[in-house]
Amino acid sequence: MTTHRPLFAHICLLAGLLITTPQTTHAAQHHAPVGKRGVVAADHVLASQAGLTILKRGGNAVDAACATAFAVGVVNPAGSGIGGGGFMMLHDPKANKRIIIDFRETAPAGASRLMYLKKGLPKHPSRTGGLAVGIPGEVKGCAYAVKRYGKLALAQVLQPAIELARRGFPAGRHFVEGLKRYQKHLSKHKLLKEIFYPGGKPPTLGQMFRRPRLAKTLQAIAKHGPDVFYKGWIAKDIVDAVKAAGGILTHKDLTQYKVAIRHPLKTSFRGHEIYTMPPPSSGGAAIIMALNILRKMKLKTLGHNSSTYLFHLTEALQHAFADRARFMGDHPLTRKLLPKLTSQEYADNLAKRITNKVQSPKAYGSQKRSPKASPRDGGTSHISVIDKDGMAVAMTTTINTGYGSKVIAPRSGIILNNEMDDFSVAPDTPNAYGLIDTRGANAVAPGKRPLSSMTPTIITKEGEPYMVTGSPGGPRIISTVLLTILNVIDWKMDVGESVAASRYHHQWMPDKLRVEPKTSPEVVDALRGMGHEVEVSRREWS
Repeated sequence: MTTHRPLFAHICLLAGLLITTPQTTHAAQHHAPVGKRGVVAADHVLASQAGLTILKRGGNAVDAACATAFAVGVVNPAGSGIGGGGFMMLHDPKANKRIIIDFRETAPAGASRLMYLKKGLPKHPSRTGGLAVGIPGEVKGCAYAVKRYGKLALAQVLQPAIELARRGFPAGRHFVEGLKRYQKHLSKHKLLKEIFYPGGKPPTLGQMFRRPRLAKTLQAIAKHGPDVFYKGWIAKDIVDAVKAAGGILTHKDLTQYKVAIRHPLKTSFRGHEIYTMPPPSSGGAAIIMALNILRKMKLKTLGHNSSTYLFHLTEALQHAFADRARFMGDHPLTRKLLPKLTSQEYADNLAKRITNKVQSPKAYGSQKRSPKASPRDGGTSHISVIDKDGMAVAMTTTINTGYGSKVIAPRSGIILNNEMDDFSVAPDTPNAYGLIDTRGANAVAPGKRPLSSMTPTIITKEGEPYMVTGSPGGPRIISTVLLTILNVIDWKMDVGESVAASRYHHQWMPDKLRVEPKTSPEVVDALRGMGHEVEVSRREWS
């Protein structure tokens, strides 16, 4: 059996076997290979190979994860790159603890709550152009991780990505289709058009594609370290590009950027310990809330992916996303409320409100109007790694929506993020994914990190890594990781079966249940009969 999902990856350690489902630009096999040095799962086979190369050269899971991330930025520029940021969760087997390295983008010092509501701005200034760019964190995040927890030098970790950018790589299906999809938008920008559409057309499938500017940039970081990115000529290149595109990012913003070290959220589920992301990710809290709501329900009696099963799953997701809109952000209120929101008592009270009928959005949270737009596909990449010593890494990186802000730094070839759109530009105003903030916890503020759905997660059983998981896909990350946990733990699926199973998503607002096209028509009809507005996607989700 094969799958064509290029952007979903997770690793499970089950029954002593290292099981991986790396999704590449080619069809990935649903089987369980055994790794001697370790396994790397990423969204492109060449990125996975970069990580494996580092493991073979004596690196550990942290080295391999960062090498893979740098390579992903070369071969999957729509989703991730050094112009963005992300989260890494590390399982340290010697200390038996989990550590989070937060290298999420942050708002520039000149940012303000109402900055996107000023008159005279272009359409969607938080999504396209210089005002959309947050301070990138990936380079500093990986530099910190490799120095603190890796075995190799940063220069060694960067080498596979440098070679990919310099020598080129065959254009894969996902890369080519993405360029076709974004051609109208990218062609508006001279340098992006020149790089990605030579002769006015995207590369053909299998055509070699080189990124010489980026190769020189990565080589400079390898030689001089992260300071060249945050203080040197690369910093100047980034600041000049953002300024030319109408942005406010300054050299001081870059020099003052810091990674944050955090402790994971934790819950127990069916004999497993689940370690997941705290704020500024909303994903960990949302998944714990949903699991707490579902844990006392007799889900297995309902049948896997039956209409009744999906009805209850959807109810749990709607409660979680409604509370996301009310309480989540890089904000003191969020940190204060987290123990309550992730408690079993709180979930039990929510579960009591679930009936056998579809309820209006007001049953979950107050909202003046429903966003009209359906959530779009996100950029973002997920990487899962485990090495021969049992060190495990779950790492999710992003530049936000496809090709980020559409701003490229001309000398360095860095495509810059549009992470500022992950803030709430105004109360009850949806971002690109239809997500809202009803109380201002995720409002724009200088130095603040925008709320994320990225949810790298590590699950242990009896102290040993059992599952290393995560996903791309904007807010669908949350529903995807939740479904993966339930499929593997509750339904005893192997990884291939879990990846192949249909996926579903409801985020409270818009009030719409989205399903993949492989979903049974009978189930879709039954869900509509229960009162759901069901949108069947035209293609499988990335």
